[in-house]
Amino acid sequence: SPVTTLSSSFSGDPIDGILGLAYPALSNLNANPFFNTAFAQKAVPQNLFGFKLAKTGSELYLGGTDTSLYTGSVEYHPVQTSSGFWKLSGANAVVNSKTPATGFQTIIDSGTTIMYGPPSAVAAFYAAIPGSAKYGNDGMYSFPCKTPPTVGFSWGGKTWTISNAKYVYTFPLRRTLLTSIDLSQL
Repeated sequence: SPVTTLSSSFSGDPIDGILGLAYPALSNLNANPFFNTAFAQKAVPQNLFGFKLAKTGSELYLGGTDTSLYTGSVEYHPVQTSSGFWKLSGANAVVNSKTPATGFQTIIDSGTTIMYGPPSAVAAFYAAIPGSAKYGNDGMYSFPCKTPPTVGFSWGGKTWTISNAKYVYTFPLRRTLLTSIDLSQL
C-alpha cells in the first residue's frame, strides 16, 4: 500500500526512503522482499544486486552490479534467511592485522548504520585495541583518538577494511567511539 504519512523519526533525514530487503520472517505482511519478487516476475535480469554506499550519490543497482564502481572480483557467500535477516556465518573481525574474533555470525543490514555483535566477539575485538575501554553501560566502547586501529571483517575471503572515517564518532571532548554494541545490553 502507498505511504501516506511521514514518521517524525525521518522528517529531518536527507533520505529518499527505505526499501525493505528482509525476508518474510521479519515482514509485517509476511511477504517476500521487493527484490525477490522482482526477480521472480523477471523484472530484473539476475538474482543479484549491489550497493554503493556513500555520503552523497549512494546507489542500489538491481539485477546485477555496476562494474564501473569497483575493481576486482565480487565475493559471494551463502545467506541464511530463516530468521528473516541476511545472515552469514564464519565472520572474522580483524584489528591491526590480528584476528581476535573468529567464526561468529553476522547480519548484513543496509537499513542501519550501527554495528552490533555477539558479546564475546565484541569484547575480543576491543581487547585487541590498545587503550580501549567500555563506555558507559550501553555496550559501547571507546579508544584513544591519537591511535585509531585499522579494522576489517572477513567471511573467508578478502578482509574488508573499514576506514576510521566510517566507524569513528568523535565527541566534543575528543574521545572517540566505535559504534559497536554488546547485544547482551539490548
